[in-house]
Parts: sequence; C-alpha cells; structure tokens
Amino acid sequence: MTFNQIKYFIKVAECLSFTEAARSLFITQPALSRQIAVMEEELGTPLFIREKKRLKL
Repeated sequence: MTFNQIKYFIKVAECLSFTEAARSLFITQPALSRQIAVMEEELGTPLFIREKKRLKL
C-alpha cells in the first residue's frame, strides 16, 4: 500500500464520490477506481459499499 493510495482512500471517503474525489486529486476517475480496487485486493475486503449511485464506507 502506498501513501498515494491512502490519500486517495481518504479523499473518496470524504467526498463519498469517486468522480468528485478524482476531480479534486487531479487524476482520472478510472485511475482512482483502479487504485482503490488494488487496495481492496491487497486488504482482502471491500472498503466501500457501492449502491446504484451511492457510496458508503
């Protein structure tokens, strides 16, 4: 796990939106989603509950 991945996780948790978090981090939404997926794979658990258009911790 890298410092950037932790920073990305915190920003998504604050915004509860991948799109808004990516915009504020100046990266693309797919790149942010990939980094969160890598973290989830590494930790072996989902970090967010994804529902239709909602995101929960």
